[in-house]
Amino acid sequence: MKKINLFLHILIIPVFIAELISRWNSFHNLDYITKPWLLIWIGVYFYLNTQTIRKELFVYLAFFFSWIGDLFLMVSNINGLYFYAGVGGFFLAQLSYIRVFTEKQVKGYLFRNPVWLIPFILYLSGMLYLITGGMQGVMIPIIVIYSFSLISMSAAAMNRKNMVSDKSFYFVFLGSVLFVISDSLIAINKFYIQLESASFLVMLTYFSAQYLIMQGLLAKDKR
Repeated sequence: MKKINLFLHILIIPVFIAELISRWNSFHNLDYITKPWLLIWIGVYFYLNTQTIRKELFVYLAFFFSWIGDLFLMVSNINGLYFYAGVGGFFLAQLSYIRVFTEKQVKGYLFRNPVWLIPFILYLSGMLYLITGGMQGVMIPIIVIYSFSLISMSAAAMNRKNMVSDKSFYFVFLGSVLFVISDSLIAINKFYIQLESASFLVMLTYFSAQYLIMQGLLAKDKR
């Protein structure tokens, strides 16, 4: 399996580099070629290392809905409705990740240490205060609901602490944090203030997030 994993990394590294270059240079035509392959690679890598689909169904659903969200956001400049469709795809991805992270957990780390919910609540409140001023109409509830699902996903990742191996916890939780950062950059850039190299940073943090979550789930053996 190590040989196939090395081969898979050799395949995806130039694709990811090309994607980052397209973002850095605003060469969007290349993005249409490279971006769709990133989540496909994640799903293939996960399958080849698990050899199962039914047992990990919600993991694949998270990858699939993320991929759908990627495709819609990629063409959101053509029609504004595609942005909403992309948010919807990622909303379903977050729900799927929450299901995966809370599987078979009766009382996880946050249930025993609820004080750690405070940073999540403060971050969610601060981000919504910052970005909702630039929104109007139906966009406000859509973004509020999605933001809640995103933060809940990261909280669910923290809730795995001491329930799975240390490697699985740290990889998944760091991935969830990068996911939050990536989506926060999108929101700030779209609704508050344009950020320099925002597109590059969004993709760098986003694929890193998905990669770390995937690797963490492959190492989820109970302590």
